[in-house]
Amino acid sequence: MRRAVLLLLVGIVAALAATPAPAAAATEITAAKKLEAAVIIRMNAVRTTHGRSPLRAATRLNRAGRQHVVNMARKGYFAHRWSNGDPFGRWIRRYWPGPGYRSWSAGENLYWEGPSTTARRVVRAWMQSPGHRANLLSRDWRRVGVGAVRASDPTGAYSVVPTAVIVAAEYGFRSY
Repeated sequence: MRRAVLLLLVGIVAALAATPAPAAAATEITAAKKLEAAVIIRMNAVRTTHGRSPLRAATRLNRAGRQHVVNMARKGYFAHRWSNGDPFGRWIRRYWPGPGYRSWSAGENLYWEGPSTTARRVVRAWMQSPGHRANLLSRDWRRVGVGAVRASDPTGAYSVVPTAVIVAAEYGFRSY
């Protein structure tokens, strides 16, 4: 009887080992449009407090920010470069400045944390970092676009939280 039970258990263990493990849940990425708008409002409030002109939203920069955070969420990395290795100065040209401009410049601030992210926390973190603060308060920028996503079951750099919120602010200037 013991031998039969033992053989049965060995058979069950062997069957379980041969069964493929269920695939890990895929990262679900959703746009955080309310957060995007709130970050722009908060940035402009801080800029005004520091004697700077408010930034105007630009569709091209919004698209750049959104595509960058989606790319980072899908690939599980956090960097100013694109997932294929293109540095910021190269990939941003796909979005900014658009056709017909002689002179242009662009900059980027990034941020991520868990699901409790707020616009106030994002902008406060940027203001506490010298490089991000310089971007946010720069007199050179006239336009901005913000992309933000929530990534559930994230991978890579974000796998330490159940839901990651990733934010990118794309700053821009252009002239004819």
